[in-house]
Amino acid sequence: MKGQPTLTEESPDLYDVIADAYDRLDDWIVSTWGEKSRPERADFLKGLWEGRPGGVRSVLEVCCGTGLMLEQLAQRGFEVAGLDRSAPMLGHARMRLGVDVPLLHAELPSIPADRRFDAVLSSGAGFNYLSGEEDLAATFRAVADVLRPGGSFVFDILSPAMIDGHAGRRVWAADLGDLAFVWEFKNSPSGDYSDATYTQFLRHEAEPEGRYTRTRELHRLYVLDSKTIRRAAHDCGFVDTAVLDNYTAAPAHEGTLYETWTFTRA
Repeated sequence: MKGQPTLTEESPDLYDVIADAYDRLDDWIVSTWGEKSRPERADFLKGLWEGRPGGVRSVLEVCCGTGLMLEQLAQRGFEVAGLDRSAPMLGHARMRLGVDVPLLHAELPSIPADRRFDAVLSSGAGFNYLSGEEDLAATFRAVADVLRPGGSFVFDILSPAMIDGHAGRRVWAADLGDLAFVWEFKNSPSGDYSDATYTQFLRHEAEPEGRYTRTRELHRLYVLDSKTIRRAAHDCGFVDTAVLDNYTAAPAHEGTLYETWTFTRA
């Protein structure tokens, strides 16, 4: 996930300045864009993992953010660990999950875990930041290294239909009182990616009627086609591929906005 463009004069790294408001932003995205809620996603995963050979107890989430999904999985009895590139996001995850949950500060494809897990998850379209087959393959190899044979690998992405249409040709904005933000998407001429400029206005807690801090980040979201994903996964030793519609048992289709991919490590 290296090489993402940022508006460096205002934001030192992606998600660092969003961290304090991320949970509310994520709630807005889920409710506005139609992604399954976190409890629904966690219930789907629990059902998917029930009865697997060897069982699923330990789960590593990469691109875990503030630990929202890890919290849901922990509540369902899973032993969880997380990885994220943003130290401020991990700080919020630590407050949410407590001191006993392992949290790794690293950037994909690096996964510096010293053990293997029963399942590896990426929830929240983190893999749309991977620029193509080379980055996908490097990340998939790293996942395979920390996933036991027969283990489950699940991730979701924004579909080509989502990036090109639902998100990529619109401006999204909301005013939540002490937090206001604007998402502006601009698709590349090639159609390979969409640049999403996120502008945030966050009111200072000490000044309830006073100043707002404005910050901006530039997120490049890559279109990932199914052939590329399948080829990279197969080359890294993953089998039993399924592409589902937004954390349901239904197969993904042309109108799917969120693709849920499931694999097994050979």
